Amino acid sequence: MKIIQKDWLDEFKVELTTTEVVRIVSPFLNENIVRHLLKNFSGKKIELITRYNLNDFQSGASSITALELLLKNKTNIKGIRDLHSKLYLFDNKCVIITSANFTNGGFFRNKEFGIKSYDDYTVSRANDYFNDLWLIDEEILDTEKIDSWKKILNDSSHTKVFVEPLPDYGKSYEKKIIDSNKRYFIKFFGKDENRVSLDYHSKDEIREAHSHYTLSFSRKSKDKRPRKYRNGDVVFMAMLLQGTDYAIFGKAITYAHNDERDIASSEDIIHVPWREDWPILVRVHSPQFINSTMRYCPKMSQLISELDYESFDKTLKKYNEGVRNINPWKSLRQQADVQLSEYGALWITEYFENAIKQYGAVDDEYLNTFYQGRPIIE
Repeated sequence: MKIIQKDWLDEFKVELTTTEVVRIVSPFLNENIVRHLLKNFSGKKIELITRYNLNDFQSGASSITALELLLKNKTNIKGIRDLHSKLYLFDNKCVIITSANFTNGGFFRNKEFGIKSYDDYTVSRANDYFNDLWLIDEEILDTEKIDSWKKILNDSSHTKVFVEPLPDYGKSYEKKIIDSNKRYFIKFFGKDENRVSLDYHSKDEIREAHSHYTLSFSRKSKDKRPRKYRNGDVVFMAMLLQGTDYAIFGKAITYAHNDERDIASSEDIIHVPWREDWPILVRVHSPQFINSTMRYCPKMSQLISELDYESFDKTLKKYNEGVRNINPWKSLRQQADVQLSEYGALWITEYFENAIKQYGAVDDEYLNTFYQGRPIIE
């Protein structure tokens, strides 16, 4: 590994001479540095991940002419909203990780810092990071898009009245992971008197609760129904652990509660006897459960520790209304469920999917051995 504090262009050019594929992550770029790249690179392919925020082009922070130059030289380009990282990859042999954008300021003027590494592991992880970003945007930039952006920029430059900020056409990482048209919830399982240990397996809870096809709610005063759930919402399932924490062990897609259909029948109660006291149902489909004990499931304490009041929809709204000293744990007390904020939904989705990758999902063969409830006719 080599520390780099100056001579950025020299370090870049040295690697270009023996590289077939150069991959660049840079929020901003300008024409001069792009010309240096094209002049010194004789390899096969350039891939660039940058920003498509038209305000950047309007202010001169980035250059639309630079993008045009790259497109003319068979560069594949994608755009990510809120991109901030800077990365320069040369085949599978070298990576520069730096604070320096692909601009004159980054390479010549600003005080920047970074490393150059030939370590196989470091280069491999950098390529993995690039690949993850690359998948967020499904489309390659073309000249037709650039022409439409230039028209917007030109029209904006001629107006003398106040206008809203220009659009950002980059793809959103959050929207790739979660669907902003859906709402995300956590449904709590268990009671204070029967908290489970970390060695309790998700399969045990599926067998106990039949959570593969429905969520259960107690019959409260005035027969309150869980009508907030809509068709297509996402619900995560969290088990109450010994102590004060919860383990998120499953997720499913909800059906909207139906007053007539979604009351536990005598057959439901035969299969799940405790449902006589928890007869109000929200039916779910497409369930997915982490095939592990609660020990290896994402924890509520992790979520709240990292996101604090931004974890939940209600606590985030309170903060935006000016309330301070918010304790997110209080929003869970005596609640059957809680709605996540967009940040919370993103956090849990990522951690849940990572756990599924590591430990696998409970297979359908196991789920199909249990009672499935009355068929839903849509």
